[in-house]
Amino acid sequence: MGFVRDTETAHILRAALGPAFPAGLILHQLGFRQSIDWLGGIATPRTILIDISGEDQPLSAVVQLEAVVDPGTRVLVIGENRSVSFYRSLTRNLGVKEYLPKPLDANMVQREFLPWATGAEPQAEPARGGAVVALCGAGGGVGVTTIAANLAWLIGGETRRHTILLDADLHRGSAALFANVPPSTGLRHALEAPDRIDPLLIERAAHPATERLHVLAAEEPLTEQWTHRIGGGRALAVALRQRYNFVLADIPAHPLGFAGEILALAQQRVLIIEATAQSVRLAQSWMALPAGAMQTSRPVLILNKYQKRRGLTAAQIEAELGVAVAVTVPDMGPNAARAADLGESLIATKGKFRDAILRLARIIGAAPGGAA
Repeated sequence: MGFVRDTETAHILRAALGPAFPAGLILHQLGFRQSIDWLGGIATPRTILIDISGEDQPLSAVVQLEAVVDPGTRVLVIGENRSVSFYRSLTRNLGVKEYLPKPLDANMVQREFLPWATGAEPQAEPARGGAVVALCGAGGGVGVTTIAANLAWLIGGETRRHTILLDADLHRGSAALFANVPPSTGLRHALEAPDRIDPLLIERAAHPATERLHVLAAEEPLTEQWTHRIGGGRALAVALRQRYNFVLADIPAHPLGFAGEILALAQQRVLIIEATAQSVRLAQSWMALPAGAMQTSRPVLILNKYQKRRGLTAAQIEAELGVAVAVTVPDMGPNAARAADLGESLIATKGKFRDAILRLARIIGAAPGGAA
């Protein structure tokens, strides 16, 4: 038996859980207070689902359930709070079996709620061993986040692979803006307590951009210091690899601390440069960095914002760096800035930019055609 506030959530729950209940899924569209009144007049079933959206004090609301719910009833909760601490308070202190934040994802509902609803318990999800790809830039403003965000849109939205875009710059990162999702405080909290990181915790800290694309990014105040515990990056990478097929990490210009850990743990590095002498010099510094233990090849070199008859040629760049340019991305001019401001992808329109991102996706093994 379930109680939800809105029609959209009811539709998702019916689609995800309905097939498991041939006799019909009992779902009432009521507010929390009305739900409490209803439950107070019946013997509660084995499992109930309750919606605490709109409650000013959601933890207190859950406490109120104790007065109307019979002992032994399994309580599943949905709400609006996405913080890790809130999830822990519900599941560790208040006896809630599982909590999911809105907007709901049908796949997540099936995975987390369906076992409880049918009288079983969820089984631990086996490690999937997803790929961690670090996208780095030879200089500020070379377009790392543009490339990373559009690559994520393509992999998660079109090739339908479970993908997360991870912004490794907790202070100045802009991945959340590019993907049109709010930043999360969960990333910082996870890195400050890496012993508590697990795949489900991270998934709740991330924000969905599409059904199979999540974004994990923060916008911590520049004046606020936070403590990076050594090993936090490794714990995060392990958890992300268990949940996602592809982890696309947007690495800042100075990969220190957490960002440095992610860079070292990536299976593949993508180095993005412009056709300028300064960018090439910085690229030489990036190329000189020692490869991580899981990296079996040299960085994939991407020439971004390319314009014919302006700047160095691909041949000149290859001669300087000793590595071939794998993909040349055209200069999108004001279209790139406009798309970032609106949180829209540039790959929605057919053209050379989309073709370039598709080639990159193939190189990292994320699109039909396999790795190049």
